[in-house]
Amino acid sequence: MPIESLTDITGFLNAHDTHLNASFALVPSENQLSPLARIAYQSDAYARYFFNEKEVFGRWSFEGGSIAGKIQTELLVPGLCKIGGAKHVNLHGISGLTAMIVALTALSEESGVTVLSVPVEFGGHPDTGYVGAKLGCHMKPIPFSAFDQPDIDALHQECKRSRPKLIYIDHATHLFPLDLSKVISAIKDASPETTVHVDTSHVNGLIWGGVLDNPLDCGADSYGGSTHKTFPGPHKAVLFTNDDDLNMKIILTAVNMISHHHTASVISLAFAVHEWITCGGEDYARQIVLNAKAFAKALEERGLDIAQRDGQHTENHQVWMSAPGAWNAYDLASTMFRAGLVVNPFNPLPGFTEAAIRFGVAEPTKLGLKEADMSALADLVAAVSLEGEDPGKVADRTRELRSRFECAYCVPAAEVKSLRDKMLP
Repeated sequence: MPIESLTDITGFLNAHDTHLNASFALVPSENQLSPLARIAYQSDAYARYFFNEKEVFGRWSFEGGSIAGKIQTELLVPGLCKIGGAKHVNLHGISGLTAMIVALTALSEESGVTVLSVPVEFGGHPDTGYVGAKLGCHMKPIPFSAFDQPDIDALHQECKRSRPKLIYIDHATHLFPLDLSKVISAIKDASPETTVHVDTSHVNGLIWGGVLDNPLDCGADSYGGSTHKTFPGPHKAVLFTNDDDLNMKIILTAVNMISHHHTASVISLAFAVHEWITCGGEDYARQIVLNAKAFAKALEERGLDIAQRDGQHTENHQVWMSAPGAWNAYDLASTMFRAGLVVNPFNPLPGFTEAAIRFGVAEPTKLGLKEADMSALADLVAAVSLEGEDPGKVADRTRELRSRFECAYCVPAAEVKSLRDKMLP
């Protein structure tokens, strides 16, 4: 199949869009990009660098992005600082992992220092230890007593003993938020000089929507992560701090390790922040959690095994389910994909002994689904996983349900089309 065949390229792309537009994506690390936010990728700005050299050096080397770059400096940065509750924001990250690399590099400062992070088996990001070790850091685990509860006494003792340079709280795979104020208070009491960074890739939208506490208000020195999970933006990342010195360390690291930070994605993020502020972002954040709770309850009512703590299933966008009967999570996920349900088999999930399904409801919520609609989604999941219904027949039902919804909490598509026609040649 040669790359020279244009019809092969467009054929695969059309097949993708046809399938996904008739499906529900229930992956916690993905979201829907609004029609307005997609405009940025059709602009000439997509091809331009914006290094903002004139501000630093007093002259331009790449002036092509200077006009579009004002969207970043004059509009997006103030907007992000507003919703992010911070004095400074850095936009260089082009993904959550690149933001992690920048944060670990900037905040650890040098090789050989001790850095603590969340163990993978307790919900930590699987790459944090790898990246930290590659940077020459001595990586150690934050002690946990349960999958969602750090051992505060053991953490205090460890900080007092090892005096870590950095504690990187990367609790990515979780159902219930950590008590950040309690955790950070213990760290700072034992080792006041330790820097605390919170990786909030999965929950930025919930923080900016006021559903979860802002880590800076809990005593963290910095926080941030990707902008395409519970925040419905492009694949990008941000880092926040109120500390002038830390901000400079992040800047100097980012400009040398990332360089070009993708102008079109910056502009797309500006559109997404505009819609967040003007089209009900806080309502969207609240609805995500309401939908997750309703979805978990509906799945459990249909006989599926859903993770819980003290009778509660979740306080964020994630819902975890064991693969029932003879299913393994990966085969079940592939069968569900054919039924129009895009899910995330994951291993390890804290508290599970084998791979399970990690659902996320941020994207269905972005399509306008509410609590009552979660029962219909649960019916589709049960039809495949419990009742053994043919995935092709389930796909017909999924397609019909999906056709009732379109991107919500955003500028309407018809208005975007009119705007696009005026903006782009």
